[in-house]
Amino acid sequence: MCGIAGIHAPSGGADAQLVRAMTARLEHRGPDGEGYHSAERVALGMRRLAIVDPEHGHQPLLNESGDVVVLFNGEIYNQLELRRGLEERGHRLRSNSDGEVIPHLYEELGPDFVERLNGIFGIAIWDERSGTLHLMRDKFGVKPLYWASAGGRLSFASELKALLVDEALPRDIDLEAIDQYLTFRFVPTPRTLFEHVRKLPPATILTSTADGIDTRRYWYGAPTADRRDTKALIDEYGAAFERAVERQLMSDRPMGVMLSGGLDSAAITAVMAKHLPRVRTFSVGFRGGGEGTDEVPLAAETARLFGAEHEYVMVDSREYLARLPDSLLTLEEPVGSTSALAVRFVAELMKPSVPVALTGQGADEPLGGYGRHLGVKLAAGLRRAGPLARPLSKLASRAPSDQLRRGLATLDTRGDGELLLSAYTIFSEDEKARLYAGELRRTLGTADELAVVEQHRARVANLPPLAQILYVDTRLTLPDELLMIADKMSMAESVELRVPFLDEDLVQLVESMHPSMKLHGRTGKWIHKQALARLLPEQIVNRRKLGWETPLDRWLRAELKPLLEEVLLGEGELCRRLFDESELRRLIAAHEHGERDHTKQLFLLLSLGLWHRGFVASGTPAAVA
Repeated sequence: MCGIAGIHAPSGGADAQLVRAMTARLEHRGPDGEGYHSAERVALGMRRLAIVDPEHGHQPLLNESGDVVVLFNGEIYNQLELRRGLEERGHRLRSNSDGEVIPHLYEELGPDFVERLNGIFGIAIWDERSGTLHLMRDKFGVKPLYWASAGGRLSFASELKALLVDEALPRDIDLEAIDQYLTFRFVPTPRTLFEHVRKLPPATILTSTADGIDTRRYWYGAPTADRRDTKALIDEYGAAFERAVERQLMSDRPMGVMLSGGLDSAAITAVMAKHLPRVRTFSVGFRGGGEGTDEVPLAAETARLFGAEHEYVMVDSREYLARLPDSLLTLEEPVGSTSALAVRFVAELMKPSVPVALTGQGADEPLGGYGRHLGVKLAAGLRRAGPLARPLSKLASRAPSDQLRRGLATLDTRGDGELLLSAYTIFSEDEKARLYAGELRRTLGTADELAVVEQHRARVANLPPLAQILYVDTRLTLPDELLMIADKMSMAESVELRVPFLDEDLVQLVESMHPSMKLHGRTGKWIHKQALARLLPEQIVNRRKLGWETPLDRWLRAELKPLLEEVLLGEGELCRRLFDESELRRLIAAHEHGERDHTKQLFLLLSLGLWHRGFVASGTPAAVA
C-alpha cells in the first residue's frame, strides 16, 4: 500500500521538485520508503508501505526495457496466477511484489489489462514510447485517486492535499458540489468541493496524451438478480466468502481485524482463525452514549470465541470534540457519517504492531443491510397499490423521525430513479429553499442529483427497484463515503485496510441473486446470515446491526453545541455566508429541545464548515495527515 503522485506535461517541463514536495505530503501513506522517476514530459513519485515482499518490492516498477514505468497503490490478490502466466511467456520479474506484474501485463494488453486484476488499487503508468500517461482505479473504488488539469499539465495524487501543494492550482469552491453534498451526505464522484479537482471514478481509466485527456469506464458488473435456488446459493456464498478472506490474507507483515460487535467482522475473524496461527482484533467504544455505542464487550466476546488477542480503546465526548476538526483535514472531503473518527481511533491502536487489517465494510450495500433498502422495497410495493400512496406521502413533513420522513416522501415519486434519489436525500428541495442564502441560492434546481443516480441505475433499469438500489449503493455511496473514510482514516496511521466483502467473485455471485434472497421479508442480508450461521453462533448471526455508532445526537445538544454554533453561526464562517441564519438557528433549537432529530443535517453542516476552515480559510493544511 502506498501513496502516489505525479505530473504529466505533454509539452515538456514536468516539475520533478514539485512532485517530490507532493510526494512528501503522502509520507503517512508510505513510511517505509520512496521512489521517483522523472523525464522531460513526466515526473512521478511514491511513498511505500511495505506489505508484500518488503525487502525488494521497490517502486517505480519497470518492464525489461525500462520504457514502461508504473506507480502502484494497493494489492493485487490474483497476482500469483498472473505472475505464472507472464513467466511462462518469457517475462522476467525482478521481485515478488504483487505490483510487479503490472508493467508486463501492460506490455502485452495495453491499458485493458486492468480488467484482469482482482484487487484494490490506484495505478499510474507512463509509456515513454507513446508519451502517454494512464491512471486507473479499482472496480469498487477502494483506493482513491485525485487529478487536476491546469496550465497545460495534468497532476494526480492519492490524496487531495498532495495536489494542493501546487500553488498554481485554483482553489475555487464548487457550489453545485456543495448542493449535491447536502443531498447525498457526500460529494458524488467525479466532483470534489474544489471546482478544478476531480476524483477518478471507480473502474475507470484516464488517458493523458498531447491531444488531451480521455476517460472511460472499463467495468460495470452484470447483475442478473434472478437466482432463487436457496440451498445452492447458501453453499456457494459460504464458500465464496471464505475464499475471499483467504485470498486477502496475502501479506508478509502481521495482520489484524477491525472488529465491531456485529456479524460481518465476526465472520472475517472466524475465517482468519482457520488459516492463521495468531489472530489479533481491535475495536473502539464511545462513553456516555447509552446502549449501542459501546460495542467493546460484544467484540471481546467474539474475539474470545475464536481465540483472538483483543485490544480496544474507549473514547468520550471530550476526545471526540478535540479530534473532530483535524479529522476533516484527514478525510479531505466533508461527509455525513458520524462514525468516521472511529476508524482513526482503531487504526491508531493497530499502528504499533499491525500494518494491515481486514474490515467488514462492503457487506451492507450489495446485500440489503440498510433501512433505506427496506424503505425502497416497501415504497415500491405501496406505489403499486395506487390510491393510498400519495396521501401517505403528504404526512412526511410531520413524521417524528428523519428515517420515517424520508420513507414517506418516497411514496410520491414517479419513476424508479426518483424513488432511489428520495431514499438518499438528506436535505430536500423544500428544505434547501428555506436554508440557502446568498450565492448558494442560485444553485437551487441547477444541480441534477437525479443524473448522479441515473448514471448507475439506468444500467439495471430492467431489475426491481430493490435490486437497482443495491447496485447503485455499491457503485455510488460506498466509494464516496465509507470506503473513502476507511482509506483516509486508516492510512493516516500507516495502516492498510482490506475489504473481503468486495471481492469481485463474491459480489458477482451476490448480484446474481434475486433481491428476495437478500432482503427476505423484513430481514436484511438474509442469504448472508444463512451462510454465516455455519461459522458463527446464533447470537452473533442475529445480533442487530452494529458499526461503531457514536452518541452524536446527544453530544450535539451538549458538549458539541458550542462548536456547532461557532461553525454554523460565527462571523466569517462559510455556513454563515451560504445559509440563512434564522433557519440555522431553527434547526439547532429544534434538535436541542427534542422536537426533531436533526443529527444528520446538523452534522452535515458542521462537517462542511470544519472542512472549509481547514482547507480554505486557513490556507492549504500543513502536515496534518
